[in-house]
Amino acid sequence: MFIALFIAIHLEMERTVAPLNESLTQQIVDARGEQISSWFEQRMGEVELLAALAAEHGWQQEDMFREAEELELMRKDEYESIRIVDADGWSWSREDEPFSIVDRDYYKHLLTGNSSSVVSNMIRSHAVNRAEIVVILQRVEPRVHDEVAYIAAAVPIAKMKEIAQEIHVYDGMGKLLDEYETAEGKHDDSLQNKKAQLATFTSPILQVPGWELMFQVPESQLSQGTKRTQRSALIVGAVMGLFLLTLLLLLAKSIVRPIRSLQIVMQQVEEGDRSLRASVQERDEIGELSKSFNQMLVKLYGYEQEKKEMELQLIQEQIKPHFLYNTLDTIQWKADAYGADDVVELVESLSTYFRLGLGSGSQYVTLEQELYHVESYMHIQCVRYEDILEYELMYDEHLGDKRVIRFLLQPLVENAIYHGIKPLCDRKSKISIKAYEDHQALVIRVDNNGQQIAPERLNQIRESLKSEVWRNDQVGFGLYSVNHRIKLAYGEPYGLRIYSDKGLTSMVLQLPLEESNEDVECAYR
Repeated sequence: MFIALFIAIHLEMERTVAPLNESLTQQIVDARGEQISSWFEQRMGEVELLAALAAEHGWQQEDMFREAEELELMRKDEYESIRIVDADGWSWSREDEPFSIVDRDYYKHLLTGNSSSVVSNMIRSHAVNRAEIVVILQRVEPRVHDEVAYIAAAVPIAKMKEIAQEIHVYDGMGKLLDEYETAEGKHDDSLQNKKAQLATFTSPILQVPGWELMFQVPESQLSQGTKRTQRSALIVGAVMGLFLLTLLLLLAKSIVRPIRSLQIVMQQVEEGDRSLRASVQERDEIGELSKSFNQMLVKLYGYEQEKKEMELQLIQEQIKPHFLYNTLDTIQWKADAYGADDVVELVESLSTYFRLGLGSGSQYVTLEQELYHVESYMHIQCVRYEDILEYELMYDEHLGDKRVIRFLLQPLVENAIYHGIKPLCDRKSKISIKAYEDHQALVIRVDNNGQQIAPERLNQIRESLKSEVWRNDQVGFGLYSVNHRIKLAYGEPYGLRIYSDKGLTSMVLQLPLEESNEDVECAYR
Protein backbone atom coordinates (compact mmCIF):
# COMPACT_ATOMS: atom_id res chain seq x y z
CA MET A 1 0.00 0.00 0.00
CA PHE A 2 2.80 2.37 0.86
CA ILE A 3 4.60 1.65 -2.43
CA ALA A 4 1.38 2.18 -4.40
CA LEU A 5 0.80 5.47 -2.59
CA PHE A 6 4.38 6.52 -3.20
CA ILE A 7 4.04 5.79 -6.94
CA ALA A 8 0.77 7.70 -7.08
CA ILE A 9 2.36 10.73 -5.42
CA HIS A 10 5.33 10.49 -7.77
CA LEU A 11 3.14 10.43 -10.89
CA GLU A 12 0.92 13.25 -9.69
CA MET A 13 3.86 15.54 -8.88
CA GLU A 14 5.56 14.75 -12.18
CA ARG A 15 2.33 15.68 -13.95
CA THR A 16 1.90 19.00 -12.19
CA VAL A 17 5.23 20.32 -10.89
CA ALA A 18 7.41 19.86 -14.00
CA PRO A 19 4.99 21.62 -16.40
CA LEU A 20 4.53 24.35 -13.80
CA ASN A 21 8.29 24.94 -13.54
CA GLU A 22 8.68 24.93 -17.31
CA SER A 23 5.81 27.39 -17.72
CA LEU A 24 7.18 29.70 -15.03
CA THR A 25 10.72 29.58 -16.44
CA GLN A 26 9.45 30.23 -19.97
CA GLN A 27 7.48 33.27 -18.76
CA ILE A 28 10.59 34.66 -17.08
CA VAL A 29 12.63 34.14 -20.26
CA ASP A 30 9.86 35.77 -22.33
CA ALA A 31 9.82 38.72 -19.96
CA ARG A 32 13.56 39.27 -20.39
CA GLY A 33 13.22 38.85 -24.17
CA GLU A 34 10.51 41.53 -24.22
CA GLN A 35 12.66 43.78 -22.04
CA ILE A 36 15.58 43.46 -24.47
CA SER A 37 13.24 44.11 -27.44
CA SER A 38 11.80 47.16 -25.67
CA TRP A 39 15.28 48.49 -24.91
CA PHE A 40 16.36 48.00 -28.53
CA GLU A 41 13.13 49.59 -29.80
CA GLN A 42 13.93 52.71 -27.76
CA ARG A 43 17.31 52.97 -29.47
CA MET A 44 15.71 52.61 -32.94
CA GLY A 45 13.16 55.27 -32.02
CA GLU A 46 15.92 57.69 -30.95
CA VAL A 47 17.87 57.14 -34.19
CA GLU A 48 14.67 57.53 -36.27
CA LEU A 49 13.84 60.78 -34.45
CA LEU A 50 17.39 62.07 -35.07
CA ALA A 51 17.04 61.27 -38.79
CA ALA A 52 13.65 63.01 -38.94
CA LEU A 53 15.10 66.15 -37.32
CA ALA A 54 18.04 66.09 -39.74
CA ALA A 55 15.71 65.94 -42.75
CA GLU A 56 13.36 68.62 -41.42
CA HIS A 57 16.08 71.13 -40.51
CA GLY A 58 18.41 70.32 -43.41
CA TRP A 59 21.38 69.61 -41.13
CA GLN A 60 24.77 69.33 -42.74
CA GLN A 61 27.50 66.94 -41.65
CA GLU A 62 28.89 69.23 -38.94
CA ASP A 63 25.42 69.74 -37.50
CA MET A 64 24.90 65.98 -37.44
CA PHE A 65 28.21 65.44 -35.64
CA ARG A 66 27.10 67.85 -32.94
CA GLU A 67 23.63 66.29 -32.52
CA ALA A 68 25.04 62.75 -32.56
CA GLU A 69 27.58 63.65 -29.88
CA GLU A 70 24.84 65.13 -27.71
CA LEU A 71 22.80 61.92 -28.04
CA GLU A 72 25.86 59.79 -27.25
CA LEU A 73 26.61 61.92 -24.19
CA MET A 74 23.02 61.68 -22.98
CA ARG A 75 22.93 57.89 -23.61
CA LYS A 76 26.59 57.10 -23.05
CA ASP A 77 25.90 53.57 -21.78
CA GLU A 78 23.49 52.75 -24.63
CA TYR A 79 25.63 53.46 -27.76
CA GLU A 80 29.10 52.37 -28.81
CA SER A 81 29.15 55.17 -31.41
CA ILE A 82 26.90 57.18 -33.74
CA ARG A 83 28.35 57.89 -37.21
CA ILE A 84 27.17 59.75 -40.29
CA VAL A 85 27.15 57.92 -43.64
CA ASP A 86 27.23 59.85 -46.93
CA ALA A 87 25.54 58.91 -50.20
CA ASP A 88 28.67 57.03 -51.37
CA GLY A 89 28.66 54.71 -48.36
CA TRP A 90 31.51 56.33 -46.38
CA SER A 91 31.08 56.36 -42.60
CA TRP A 92 32.27 59.59 -40.86
CA SER A 93 32.88 60.81 -37.32
CA ARG A 94 35.05 63.42 -35.66
CA GLU A 95 37.01 60.87 -33.66
CA ASP A 96 38.63 58.69 -36.35
CA GLU A 97 39.19 58.25 -40.06
CA PRO A 98 36.24 57.48 -42.36
CA PHE A 99 35.75 54.02 -43.77
CA SER A 100 33.49 52.53 -46.44
CA ILE A 101 30.53 50.28 -45.63
CA VAL A 102 29.44 49.62 -49.21
CA ASP A 103 30.45 45.95 -48.88
CA ARG A 104 28.52 45.45 -45.64
CA ASP A 105 25.45 43.24 -45.93
CA TYR A 106 23.22 45.57 -43.95
CA TYR A 107 24.10 48.51 -46.22
CA LYS A 108 23.27 46.46 -49.34
CA HIS A 109 20.02 45.32 -47.73
CA LEU A 110 18.95 48.90 -47.04
CA LEU A 111 19.76 49.98 -50.60
CA THR A 112 17.75 47.17 -52.18
CA GLY A 113 14.84 47.16 -49.71
CA ASN A 114 11.91 49.46 -49.12
CA SER A 115 12.37 49.91 -45.37
CA SER A 116 13.74 53.10 -43.82
CA SER A 117 16.11 51.24 -41.49
CA VAL A 118 17.90 47.91 -41.07
CA VAL A 119 19.70 46.14 -38.22
CA SER A 120 22.94 44.29 -38.89
CA ASN A 121 24.11 40.96 -37.57
CA MET A 122 26.67 40.96 -34.75
CA ILE A 123 30.00 42.54 -35.83
CA ARG A 124 33.17 43.83 -34.16
CA SER A 125 33.49 47.60 -33.76
CA HIS A 126 36.43 49.61 -35.15
CA ALA A 127 37.13 50.95 -31.66
CA VAL A 128 40.17 49.92 -29.62
CA ASN A 129 38.16 47.54 -27.43
CA ARG A 130 36.77 45.72 -30.52
CA ALA A 131 33.43 45.33 -28.74
CA GLU A 132 30.61 43.19 -30.10
CA ILE A 133 27.91 45.44 -31.61
CA VAL A 134 24.93 45.56 -33.93
CA VAL A 135 24.45 48.54 -36.23
CA ILE A 136 21.17 50.39 -36.75
CA LEU A 137 21.37 51.97 -40.21
CA GLN A 138 18.64 54.63 -40.68
CA ARG A 139 17.83 56.58 -43.86
CA VAL A 140 17.60 60.38 -43.69
CA GLU A 141 14.41 61.02 -45.71
CA PRO A 142 13.97 63.23 -47.55
CA ARG A 143 17.68 63.61 -48.20
CA VAL A 144 18.86 67.24 -48.15
CA HIS A 145 22.64 66.79 -48.43
CA ASP A 146 24.56 63.86 -49.94
CA GLU A 147 27.00 64.08 -47.04
CA VAL A 148 24.17 63.20 -44.64
CA ALA A 149 22.40 60.22 -46.26
CA TYR A 150 22.26 57.73 -43.37
CA ILE A 151 22.81 57.49 -39.62
CA ALA A 152 24.73 54.43 -38.35
CA ALA A 153 24.27 53.81 -34.61
CA ALA A 154 26.36 51.04 -33.04
CA VAL A 155 24.60 49.38 -30.10
CA PRO A 156 26.71 47.20 -27.75
CA ILE A 157 25.78 43.55 -27.36
CA ALA A 158 27.02 43.76 -23.76
CA LYS A 159 23.93 45.76 -22.73
CA MET A 160 21.60 43.02 -23.96
CA LYS A 161 23.72 40.40 -22.19
CA GLU A 162 23.47 42.43 -19.01
CA ILE A 163 19.66 42.30 -19.18
CA ALA A 164 19.68 38.58 -19.99
CA GLN A 165 21.92 37.74 -17.01
CA GLU A 166 19.10 38.62 -14.62
CA ILE A 167 17.20 35.42 -15.51
CA HIS A 168 16.59 32.96 -12.65
CA VAL A 169 15.04 29.52 -12.50
CA TYR A 170 12.94 28.08 -9.68
CA ASP A 171 12.64 24.46 -8.55
CA GLY A 172 9.44 22.65 -7.68
CA MET A 173 9.43 23.95 -4.11
CA GLY A 174 9.94 27.60 -5.05
CA LYS A 175 13.69 27.71 -4.24
CA LEU A 176 16.03 29.82 -6.37
CA LEU A 177 18.65 27.67 -8.15
CA ASP A 178 22.06 28.52 -9.62
CA GLU A 179 22.18 30.58 -12.78
CA TYR A 180 23.56 29.07 -15.98
CA GLU A 181 25.33 31.27 -18.48
CA THR A 182 23.45 31.10 -21.77
CA ALA A 183 25.03 33.97 -23.73
CA GLU A 184 26.46 32.55 -26.99
CA GLY A 185 25.04 29.09 -26.09
CA LYS A 186 27.46 28.20 -23.23
CA HIS A 187 26.87 26.32 -19.95
CA ASP A 188 28.97 25.06 -17.01
CA ASP A 189 31.86 22.68 -17.71
CA SER A 190 30.56 20.40 -14.97
CA LEU A 191 27.34 19.97 -16.91
CA GLN A 192 29.27 19.06 -20.04
CA ASN A 193 31.36 16.52 -18.14
CA LYS A 194 28.25 14.87 -16.70
CA LYS A 195 26.56 14.99 -20.11
CA ALA A 196 23.35 16.09 -18.43
CA GLN A 197 20.32 16.50 -20.60
CA LEU A 198 19.47 20.19 -20.83
CA ALA A 199 16.06 21.81 -21.02
CA THR A 200 16.13 24.80 -23.37
CA PHE A 201 13.89 27.88 -23.12
CA THR A 202 13.96 30.48 -25.88
CA SER A 203 12.31 33.83 -26.56
CA PRO A 204 12.73 35.87 -29.79
CA ILE A 205 14.24 39.35 -29.70
CA LEU A 206 11.78 40.98 -32.08
CA GLN A 207 13.77 44.08 -32.97
CA VAL A 208 16.92 42.10 -33.97
CA PRO A 209 15.85 39.66 -36.73
CA GLY A 210 17.06 36.12 -36.20
CA TRP A 211 18.17 36.72 -32.59
CA GLU A 212 16.69 34.98 -29.59
CA LEU A 213 17.33 34.72 -25.87
CA MET A 214 18.25 31.12 -24.91
CA PHE A 215 18.33 29.73 -21.38
CA GLN A 216 19.51 26.17 -20.65
CA VAL A 217 19.17 24.26 -17.40
CA PRO A 218 19.46 20.54 -16.56
CA GLU A 219 16.07 18.89 -16.59
CA SER A 220 16.93 17.30 -13.27
CA GLN A 221 17.01 20.76 -11.70
CA LEU A 222 13.40 21.37 -12.76
CA SER A 223 12.26 18.35 -10.77
CA GLN A 224 14.77 18.58 -7.94
CA GLY A 225 12.18 19.67 -5.39
CA THR A 226 9.90 16.79 -6.34
CA LYS A 227 12.66 14.22 -5.96
CA ARG A 228 13.69 15.66 -2.60
CA THR A 229 10.15 15.36 -1.29
CA GLN A 230 9.80 11.79 -2.60
CA ARG A 231 13.09 10.72 -1.04
CA SER A 232 12.10 12.08 2.36
CA ALA A 233 8.71 10.41 2.14
CA LEU A 234 10.32 7.04 1.31
CA ILE A 235 12.80 7.17 4.23
CA VAL A 236 10.22 8.23 6.76
CA GLY A 237 7.72 5.72 5.36
CA ALA A 238 10.15 2.83 5.85
CA VAL A 239 10.47 3.80 9.52
CA MET A 240 6.98 4.88 10.38
CA GLY A 241 4.95 2.29 8.41
CA LEU A 242 1.21 2.62 8.61
CA PHE A 243 1.44 5.84 10.66
CA LEU A 244 3.28 7.50 7.80
CA LEU A 245 0.68 6.32 5.30
CA THR A 246 -1.86 8.72 6.81
CA LEU A 247 0.76 11.45 6.94
CA LEU A 248 1.58 10.95 3.25
CA LEU A 249 -2.08 11.33 2.31
CA LEU A 250 -2.15 14.68 4.09
CA LEU A 251 1.14 15.62 2.48
CA ALA A 252 -0.26 14.87 -0.98
CA LYS A 253 -3.20 17.14 -0.33
CA SER A 254 -1.00 19.93 1.00
CA ILE A 255 1.22 19.89 -2.09
CA VAL A 256 -0.89 18.93 -5.07
CA ARG A 257 -3.94 21.05 -4.28
CA PRO A 258 -2.02 24.36 -3.97
CA ILE A 259 -0.07 23.53 -7.12
CA ARG A 260 -3.27 22.85 -9.04
CA SER A 261 -4.74 26.07 -7.66
CA LEU A 262 -1.66 27.98 -8.77
CA GLN A 263 -1.77 26.33 -12.19
CA ILE A 264 -5.40 27.42 -12.64
CA VAL A 265 -4.46 30.98 -11.71
CA MET A 266 -1.59 30.91 -14.23
CA GLN A 267 -3.87 29.66 -17.00
CA GLN A 268 -6.40 32.42 -16.28
CA VAL A 269 -3.61 35.01 -16.30
CA GLU A 270 -2.41 33.67 -19.67
CA GLU A 271 -5.96 34.14 -21.00
CA GLY A 272 -5.81 37.85 -20.11
CA ASP A 273 -7.21 38.24 -16.56
CA ARG A 274 -4.71 40.62 -14.96
CA SER A 275 -6.59 41.02 -11.71
CA LEU A 276 -5.80 37.51 -10.43
CA ARG A 277 -3.00 36.70 -8.01
CA ALA A 278 -1.91 33.40 -6.53
CA SER A 279 -2.91 32.66 -2.93
CA VAL A 280 0.01 32.89 -0.47
CA GLN A 281 -1.72 31.40 2.57
CA GLU A 282 0.79 28.56 2.95
CA ARG A 283 4.14 29.21 4.57
CA ASP A 284 5.92 26.31 2.88
CA GLU A 285 7.74 26.05 -0.46
CA ILE A 286 4.46 26.19 -2.41
CA GLY A 287 3.68 29.45 -0.69
CA GLU A 288 7.12 30.74 -1.69
CA LEU A 289 6.46 29.65 -5.28
CA SER A 290 3.10 31.49 -5.29
CA LYS A 291 4.75 34.57 -3.85
CA SER A 292 7.47 34.47 -6.55
CA PHE A 293 4.79 34.10 -9.23
CA ASN A 294 2.95 37.17 -7.92
CA GLN A 295 6.18 39.18 -7.87
CA MET A 296 6.89 38.14 -11.46
CA LEU A 297 3.42 39.38 -12.54
CA VAL A 298 4.02 42.75 -10.86
CA LYS A 299 7.31 43.13 -12.74
CA LEU A 300 5.82 42.07 -16.08
CA TYR A 301 2.90 44.50 -15.81
CA GLY A 302 5.32 47.21 -14.68
CA TYR A 303 7.44 46.70 -17.82
CA GLU A 304 4.35 46.90 -20.03
CA GLN A 305 3.14 50.10 -18.34
CA GLU A 306 6.59 51.65 -18.64
CA LYS A 307 6.68 50.78 -22.33
CA LYS A 308 3.25 52.40 -22.89
CA GLU A 309 4.30 55.57 -21.06
CA MET A 310 7.51 55.84 -23.06
CA GLU A 311 5.64 55.23 -26.31
CA LEU A 312 3.09 57.93 -25.39
CA GLN A 313 5.89 60.36 -24.53
CA LEU A 314 7.73 59.59 -27.79
CA ILE A 315 4.60 60.15 -29.89
CA GLN A 316 3.96 63.50 -28.21
CA GLU A 317 7.55 64.61 -28.79
CA GLN A 318 7.19 63.83 -32.49
CA ILE A 319 4.35 66.32 -32.93
CA LYS A 320 5.73 69.68 -34.07
CA PRO A 321 4.20 73.01 -35.09
CA HIS A 322 4.49 72.58 -38.88
CA PHE A 323 2.81 75.87 -39.63
CA LEU A 324 5.51 77.99 -37.89
CA TYR A 325 7.17 79.26 -41.07
CA ASN A 326 3.87 80.11 -42.74
CA THR A 327 2.87 82.13 -39.68
CA LEU A 328 6.13 84.05 -39.71
CA ASP A 329 5.59 84.85 -43.40
CA THR A 330 2.11 86.13 -42.56
CA ILE A 331 3.48 88.35 -39.78
CA GLN A 332 6.05 89.82 -42.17
CA TRP A 333 3.37 90.46 -44.80
CA LYS A 334 1.07 92.19 -42.31
CA ALA A 335 3.87 94.35 -40.97
CA ASP A 336 4.84 95.46 -44.48
CA ALA A 337 1.30 96.12 -45.68
CA TYR A 338 -0.45 97.70 -42.69
CA GLY A 339 2.06 98.68 -40.04
CA ALA A 340 2.69 97.37 -36.54
CA ASP A 341 -0.78 97.65 -34.97
CA ASP A 342 -2.29 94.58 -36.60
CA VAL A 343 0.87 92.58 -36.00
CA VAL A 344 0.56 92.87 -32.23
CA GLU A 345 -2.59 90.77 -32.11
CA LEU A 346 -1.14 88.14 -34.44
CA VAL A 347 2.10 87.88 -32.46
CA GLU A 348 0.08 87.60 -29.26
CA SER A 349 -1.90 84.67 -30.68
CA LEU A 350 1.30 82.99 -31.82
CA SER A 351 2.88 83.45 -28.39
CA THR A 352 -0.21 82.00 -26.73
CA TYR A 353 -0.11 79.03 -29.07
CA PHE A 354 3.49 78.17 -28.23
CA ARG A 355 3.12 78.92 -24.53
CA LEU A 356 0.18 76.51 -24.20
CA GLY A 357 1.38 74.00 -26.79
CA LEU A 358 4.92 73.58 -25.52
CA GLY A 359 4.15 74.57 -21.87
CA SER A 360 5.58 72.77 -18.85
CA GLY A 361 5.95 69.36 -20.51
CA SER A 362 2.96 67.80 -18.75
CA GLN A 363 1.01 65.31 -20.84
CA TYR A 364 -2.31 66.64 -19.56
CA VAL A 365 -4.00 70.08 -19.51
CA THR A 366 -7.49 71.27 -18.67
CA LEU A 367 -10.12 71.33 -21.40
CA GLU A 368 -10.25 75.12 -21.14
CA GLN A 369 -6.49 75.39 -21.76
CA GLU A 370 -6.70 73.01 -24.73
CA LEU A 371 -9.57 75.04 -26.26
CA TYR A 372 -7.70 78.30 -25.61
CA HIS A 373 -4.67 76.78 -27.34
CA VAL A 374 -6.57 75.70 -30.46
CA GLU A 375 -8.40 79.06 -30.55
CA SER A 376 -5.07 80.89 -30.80
CA TYR A 377 -4.16 78.58 -33.68
CA MET A 378 -7.45 79.24 -35.51
CA HIS A 379 -7.08 82.98 -35.00
CA ILE A 380 -3.69 82.86 -36.71
CA GLN A 381 -5.09 80.83 -39.60
CA CYS A 382 -8.07 83.16 -39.98
CA VAL A 383 -5.66 86.05 -40.52
CA ARG A 384 -3.93 84.10 -43.24
CA TYR A 385 -7.11 82.74 -44.85
CA GLU A 386 -9.50 85.54 -43.97
CA ASP A 387 -11.36 85.22 -47.29
CA ILE A 388 -12.18 81.52 -46.92
CA LEU A 389 -12.14 80.69 -43.20
CA GLU A 390 -14.17 81.46 -40.10
CA TYR A 391 -14.70 79.55 -36.86
CA GLU A 392 -16.79 79.20 -33.73
CA LEU A 393 -16.01 77.53 -30.41
CA MET A 394 -18.47 76.48 -27.70
CA TYR A 395 -18.35 74.22 -24.68
CA ASP A 396 -20.23 73.41 -21.49
CA GLU A 397 -18.62 75.67 -18.94
CA HIS A 398 -18.66 73.10 -16.14
CA LEU A 399 -16.34 70.91 -18.24
CA GLY A 400 -13.60 73.53 -18.43
CA ASP A 401 -11.52 72.07 -15.60
CA LYS A 402 -11.62 68.47 -16.90
CA ARG A 403 -8.17 67.07 -17.70
CA VAL A 404 -7.45 65.97 -21.27
CA ILE A 405 -4.32 64.97 -23.18
CA ARG A 406 -2.36 67.95 -24.47
CA PHE A 407 -2.38 68.82 -28.18
CA LEU A 408 -5.49 66.89 -29.28
CA LEU A 409 -7.43 69.52 -31.23
CA GLN A 410 -4.80 71.39 -33.26
CA PRO A 411 -4.01 68.40 -35.55
CA LEU A 412 -7.75 67.98 -36.25
CA VAL A 413 -8.22 71.68 -37.06
CA GLU A 414 -5.11 71.68 -39.25
CA ASN A 415 -6.42 68.67 -41.15
CA ALA A 416 -9.80 70.39 -41.64
CA ILE A 417 -8.16 73.54 -43.02
CA TYR A 418 -5.73 71.93 -45.45
CA HIS A 419 -7.94 69.08 -46.67
CA GLY A 420 -11.44 70.47 -46.29
CA ILE A 421 -11.39 74.26 -46.61
CA LYS A 422 -8.35 75.21 -48.73
CA PRO A 423 -9.48 73.12 -51.75
CA LEU A 424 -12.70 75.23 -51.87
CA CYS A 425 -10.94 78.55 -52.28
CA ASP A 426 -13.90 80.19 -54.02
CA ARG A 427 -16.08 80.46 -50.89
CA LYS A 428 -15.82 80.94 -47.15
CA SER A 429 -16.11 77.81 -45.01
CA LYS A 430 -16.56 77.39 -41.27
CA ILE A 431 -14.95 75.27 -38.55
CA SER A 432 -17.07 74.60 -35.49
CA ILE A 433 -15.68 73.11 -32.25
CA LYS A 434 -18.10 71.86 -29.58
CA ALA A 435 -17.37 70.12 -26.25
CA TYR A 436 -20.15 68.54 -24.22
CA GLU A 437 -21.02 65.64 -21.93
CA ASP A 438 -22.76 62.55 -23.31
CA HIS A 439 -23.48 59.38 -21.28
CA GLN A 440 -20.73 60.00 -18.73
CA ALA A 441 -18.21 60.71 -21.50
CA LEU A 442 -16.55 63.93 -22.69
CA VAL A 443 -17.26 64.44 -26.41
CA ILE A 444 -15.41 67.01 -28.54
CA ARG A 445 -16.55 67.59 -32.14
CA VAL A 446 -14.59 69.39 -34.86
CA ASP A 447 -16.96 70.06 -37.79
CA ASN A 448 -16.29 71.82 -41.09
CA ASN A 449 -18.51 72.43 -44.10
CA GLY A 450 -15.66 72.33 -46.59
CA GLN A 451 -14.87 69.64 -49.12
CA GLN A 452 -16.11 66.20 -48.05
CA ILE A 453 -13.99 63.05 -47.85
CA ALA A 454 -14.58 60.52 -50.61
CA PRO A 455 -16.20 57.28 -49.33
CA GLU A 456 -13.25 55.13 -50.39
CA ARG A 457 -10.77 57.45 -48.71
CA LEU A 458 -12.95 57.65 -45.57
CA ASN A 459 -13.02 53.86 -45.27
CA GLN A 460 -9.26 53.73 -45.71
CA ILE A 461 -8.74 56.31 -42.93
CA ARG A 462 -11.07 54.46 -40.57
CA GLU A 463 -9.31 51.15 -41.14
CA SER A 464 -5.92 52.78 -40.60
CA LEU A 465 -7.06 54.29 -37.29
CA LYS A 466 -7.93 50.80 -36.07
CA SER A 467 -4.39 49.60 -36.78
CA GLU A 468 -1.58 49.74 -34.23
CA VAL A 469 0.98 50.74 -36.90
CA TRP A 470 1.08 54.11 -38.65
CA ARG A 471 1.35 54.12 -42.45
CA ASN A 472 1.69 57.58 -43.98
CA ASP A 473 0.19 56.42 -47.26
CA GLN A 474 -3.13 55.74 -45.54
CA VAL A 475 -3.60 58.42 -42.87
CA GLY A 476 -1.76 61.54 -41.75
CA PHE A 477 0.40 61.36 -38.63
CA GLY A 478 -1.71 64.05 -36.93
CA LEU A 479 -4.95 62.04 -37.02
CA TYR A 480 -3.14 58.78 -36.19
CA SER A 481 -1.26 60.26 -33.22
CA VAL A 482 -4.41 61.79 -31.71
CA ASN A 483 -6.30 58.49 -31.87
CA HIS A 484 -3.30 56.43 -30.75
CA ARG A 485 -2.47 58.64 -27.77
CA ILE A 486 -6.09 58.53 -26.54
CA LYS A 487 -6.14 54.72 -26.71
CA LEU A 488 -2.77 54.48 -24.98
CA ALA A 489 -3.94 56.75 -22.16
CA TYR A 490 -7.53 55.56 -21.69
CA GLY A 491 -7.95 52.29 -23.64
CA GLU A 492 -11.09 51.18 -25.46
CA PRO A 493 -13.70 52.39 -26.38
CA TYR A 494 -12.22 55.88 -26.42
CA GLY A 495 -10.59 57.45 -29.47
CA LEU A 496 -11.27 59.34 -32.72
CA ARG A 497 -14.18 58.74 -35.13
CA ILE A 498 -14.61 60.48 -38.51
CA TYR A 499 -17.80 61.11 -40.49
CA SER A 500 -18.33 62.90 -43.80
CA ASP A 501 -21.85 63.23 -45.19
CA LYS A 502 -24.43 65.81 -46.31
CA GLY A 503 -21.91 68.61 -46.74
CA LEU A 504 -20.36 68.25 -43.27
CA THR A 505 -17.17 66.52 -42.16
CA SER A 506 -17.00 65.72 -38.45
CA MET A 507 -14.08 64.48 -36.33
CA VAL A 508 -15.39 63.29 -32.96
CA LEU A 509 -13.20 62.66 -29.90
CA GLN A 510 -14.59 60.55 -27.05
CA LEU A 511 -12.77 60.79 -23.70
CA PRO A 512 -13.59 59.41 -20.23
CA LEU A 513 -15.46 61.65 -17.79
CA GLU A 514 -15.25 60.58 -14.15
CA GLU A 515 -17.81 63.00 -12.77
CA SER A 516 -20.61 65.20 -14.15
CA ASN A 517 -22.60 68.29 -13.14
CA GLU A 518 -26.29 68.83 -13.83
CA ASP A 519 -25.89 72.63 -14.04
CA VAL A 520 -24.82 73.18 -17.64
CA GLU A 521 -23.94 76.61 -18.96
CA CYS A 522 -22.61 77.13 -22.48
CA ALA A 523 -19.68 79.47 -23.04
CA TYR A 524 -19.28 80.83 -26.55
CA ARG A 525 -16.16 82.30 -28.10
